[in-house]
Amino acid sequence: MLLDRIVELIVEKKGFDVVIIELKNISTIADYFIVASGYTNDHLVAIAEHIEKEFEPYREEGRGSKWISLDYVDIIVHLLTKEAREFYDLEGFWIKAPQKKIVQTFEV
Repeated sequence: MLLDRIVELIVEKKGFDVVIIELKNISTIADYFIVASGYTNDHLVAIAEHIEKEFEPYREEGRGSKWISLDYVDIIVHLLTKEAREFYDLEGFWIKAPQKKIVQTFEV
């Protein structure tokens, strides 16, 4: 499933605090948002490029900024720095939507 594979790709590139927000019964924007954090703008670009090697988005915005979005029509991926994520608070904005946090561990 596309949703699961995108999450795997984010985790492979050390994206963190991954949350899936289910919007399909709440909004027509998309069925799901995947929200994840990266350490720097360059880290966000690396995560986005890793996803794009496998799945070409319908649309992309924000490359090189603190918030990159990849639009896969039914799934929109939001990659944000920690600061941008706290400021925009997508999870808080969609608080009524079911949300699933992905627990990931990194090998050192």
